Amino acid sequence: MPDGLPAVALAQMEVRAGRPDLNVGSMLGFIERARAVGAAIVAFPEMCVPGYILGDTWEIDALVEDFEGWSDAIREASRGIAVVFGNVALDRAAIGEDGRVRKLNAAWVCHDGRFVERTGLPAPLPHGVHPKTLHPNYRFFDDDRHFYSLRKIAGETGTRVSDWTIPYEIPARRGALRLGVQLCEDVWHQDYRDRHETLDTLRAWHRAGADLVVNLSASPWTWQKNDKRHRVVREAMARSPVPFFYVNQVGAQNNGKNVLVFDGDTCGYRTGGSLAGRAPPWREAMLVFGGSDGSAENTGNTGNIGSTGIAPEQTEIEAIHDAILTGLRHLDHVRGCGNRYLIGVSGGIDSGVVACMLRIAFGPERVFAVNMPTRFNAGVTRENARSLCEALGIDYLSCPIEDLYRALSARIRAAGFEHEPGTYTRLVDENVQARIRGSDMLAGLAAKCGLVFTNNGNKTEVALGYATLYGDVNGAVAPIADLYKTQVFALARHLNDTVFGREVIPRNLIDGGTVPSAELSEAQDVTRGLGDPIRYGYHDALLRQLVEYRRHPLDLLEWYRAGALPERIGWGDEDRLRAYFPDARAFVEDLEWVAGQLRASCFKRIQAPPIIVLSKRAFGFDLRESQLPAYAPRAWERAKRALLSGG
Repeated sequence: MPDGLPAVALAQMEVRAGRPDLNVGSMLGFIERARAVGAAIVAFPEMCVPGYILGDTWEIDALVEDFEGWSDAIREASRGIAVVFGNVALDRAAIGEDGRVRKLNAAWVCHDGRFVERTGLPAPLPHGVHPKTLHPNYRFFDDDRHFYSLRKIAGETGTRVSDWTIPYEIPARRGALRLGVQLCEDVWHQDYRDRHETLDTLRAWHRAGADLVVNLSASPWTWQKNDKRHRVVREAMARSPVPFFYVNQVGAQNNGKNVLVFDGDTCGYRTGGSLAGRAPPWREAMLVFGGSDGSAENTGNTGNIGSTGIAPEQTEIEAIHDAILTGLRHLDHVRGCGNRYLIGVSGGIDSGVVACMLRIAFGPERVFAVNMPTRFNAGVTRENARSLCEALGIDYLSCPIEDLYRALSARIRAAGFEHEPGTYTRLVDENVQARIRGSDMLAGLAAKCGLVFTNNGNKTEVALGYATLYGDVNGAVAPIADLYKTQVFALARHLNDTVFGREVIPRNLIDGGTVPSAELSEAQDVTRGLGDPIRYGYHDALLRQLVEYRRHPLDLLEWYRAGALPERIGWGDEDRLRAYFPDARAFVEDLEWVAGQLRASCFKRIQAPPIIVLSKRAFGFDLRESQLPAYAPRAWERAKRALLSGG
């Protein structure tokens, strides 16, 4: 960073959605700390005052007015320091596309008790305010639903976005410091155009003479997203070599169907694009950049960035572990208290992993576990459940449901309509057990003891509908429903080997000694190696393509025809693939079964509990599903006939 640039503090704070009072209180503390270390500027994340993911709360005028009003508290605290922060701004002279007063997702800049004014703007804006230029319109982002972007303002006024990139002038020891600001999506400019040119706001700020640019973000975590951002920033800085700072939040927010987690990864970049410093992930910290070498110091009281000022990178499984903990702890914020949690422990790996995560997140005194066996539950899984809870030190209850199951199944067997007596199948019998466990026992114990109970389903089973509605499709949160079964196994190994350093999740679950099984009938007897009908590993890889990469079964069929399926889906066990599918017909039948299950079980996912987002595309409001009839593109039948005929 250039000689003479004053100290810049980046406040990686936990943003509590819907509680501006708590957020502003935290911000005031960060401002005092930044002032104490001599920072000239302290920057906070996007929408750090009200929170970002608020749904249609943005349509409640009284709340929005209140959110904006909290900016005055930050302004009053800006004596002797410049503060850059995210909040909603109201342009009361204009109307938004929702018919209400125009709202802006904005960066606010204040200094010495005043909002910093900029002269030369093409049209008036509220003092100190710079609107977000690019509004994301994918995944769970709804900016255009509620806010008016700078790109739209430019179009409305017949100007260009670059006409509005007039730097803020901040008084400094060596004259005015010219500051440019971005908001989150503004850095992801490659896919946006302004009159056929890439809408690169960093370049616009550089051309306008900015001495530095700060990006305020509310960017949820997904694996490797930060690596991609580093590449994008380096490419942009190669064209526009201006010191660049990125401040992101930590904590979690939700949109009703998904819990979004924020890892921070707040960092500063030198003019060549290399990292000058990075904050530790998942926790609050203040990163201060200063001096001619652009060195960074973490002034937070948690985490360590080492002598280089750059926090070490996490492995994927370490990040997943911390993401789940962040999502779980969000429930305490939502309910405004320290919840106590109930989990049904079956003695399988899914409930074992969830129980461990609850124990780590909340401590043993806030976690309660119940095992609800019938005659189909083997001794080994009952012992697994007991030993797991003993190892975790959590309260454990064994509550057999055989008597309830026998009574209810007998009643259903005997009942029938005059014109439709029905057939009591094995599936009906299995679902009776699942619903007794979920709708009756778990719900009843939770109500009796004042507990919140969790969902234990994984993404593979959620996708294929291998769950019982109102049975194991239940609970207040689904911690691992965005993890495929193979990832659940990986997390279990991480918990034993790294987190606990001992066997907590029984080894027979991890090494395959006890196969995954619902244990709802004799056909699922784990003592005879009988388990789930899912080909874990292969089906995980298949579903990842269909769910996260928007592939159609037709794509997978074509890859199979070309002999490229293992490579394309990232599952290289070709020997097992040949064992699964001795001929093309077996492969097609399985593929059609997977696609059919994925489509038909949509109604269960629509009613499922909120899922903590851990992947590129999670069920819920990330992947927005409609219930649709079966239909295949015409090319499907042609490709299928060609494959089965040997063509």
